[in-house]
Amino acid sequence: MKILVIGGSYFLGRVFTMIASKQHELTLINRGNISMRQYGYPVEEYQLDRRDTQKLVNLPNKHYDVIVDFCGYNPGDVKLLLENCPGIPGMVQKYIFISTVDVYQRNVEYRKDENTPLSTIRYGGEIGDYIYGKICLEKEVEEVCNKIGIDYTILRPSIIYGPNNYAPRESVLIQMIAKGMEVKYPKDAEGKFQLVYVKDVAEAILLACKRTKSRFYNICPEEEIGYEELMQVFQKVADVPVNLKAVSVEEALADNIHLPFPVTKEETELYDGSKWQNEFHFQYTSLEEGMKKTFHAFKNVT
Repeated sequence: MKILVIGGSYFLGRVFTMIASKQHELTLINRGNISMRQYGYPVEEYQLDRRDTQKLVNLPNKHYDVIVDFCGYNPGDVKLLLENCPGIPGMVQKYIFISTVDVYQRNVEYRKDENTPLSTIRYGGEIGDYIYGKICLEKEVEEVCNKIGIDYTILRPSIIYGPNNYAPRESVLIQMIAKGMEVKYPKDAEGKFQLVYVKDVAEAILLACKRTKSRFYNICPEEEIGYEELMQVFQKVADVPVNLKAVSVEEALADNIHLPFPVTKEETELYDGSKWQNEFHFQYTSLEEGMKKTFHAFKNVT
C-alpha cells in the first residue's frame, strides 16, 4: 500500500511509521521537528505545517491508497487538508482519523460503545480544547469524506502508554522507580482506567488501512485497573527495587503527588472495545508485557 501519513514522528505516529514502513510505501507530512529518515526508516518526508495551504497545493500529485491522520486537532484541519492536497479525491481511497474515547458523553452508567452519543459540552482548559477539537473533526471527517466520495474510518483509542510517550504519565513513575525514589500512590483510590499499548494501536491502524466493516471503533482492552493494580505491575516488571508508599487519596492530593490517571469514582470513564476485537479477532498485549517493555525503554531516560 501507499500511505500518506499526516504526522508520523511522535509517539503513536512514530510507532506506526516504524511498523508500516517495513511493508508499505510511506510518505510523511509533518513540521519536521523529527525526521524518520534520519532514524533510518525508508520513508518520503515533506516538511510543512498542515495548515499551510500554499505548500499543500504544491505537493506532488501522487496516488495514495490511504491517508492516516495523527495530528488533526483543530476544527478545519481535515477540510483544509482534503481541499488543498493535489489530486483529491482521485488520489486517495480511504481516510483514517485518529480520535479518542474522550469524545463520548461523560458520566454514563455503562461502558461506552461506538453508539454512545458524543459529548455536547465544551470543557475548559487544554484537555477540554483537545476533546472539543476531536469531536468537531470527527463530524468534519464524515461530512467532507462523504462530500468528495472517500471512504473513512475513525479510531478511538483509550489511554495509550508505551515507549516514546511524551505525555507525563507512566514515564514519570518509571523514572522515579529507576532512580530509587519513593513512589507514593493512593491506596484507597476508586478510579479505574483502561491502558492500551502503543504498538497495539499502531497495528490496529494498519489493519484499518486494509479493511474495516464499520466507520467507528474503540481501540481499548477490556481490562480496567486502578493505582493499586498499576503499582503491582511495576513491582513485577522492574529490574530494580520498587520503593512504594501507600497513602490515602487525601494525603496524595495534599502532598501534590503525581496522579496521571483517574483517582475518584466520579472521574472514571470506561469503554467497550469488543466491536474491534470481535471483527478482527484482535489480541491485545497484556499490561504486564507492555509495561515491561515500557519500563526498560524509559528507565534510563533523564
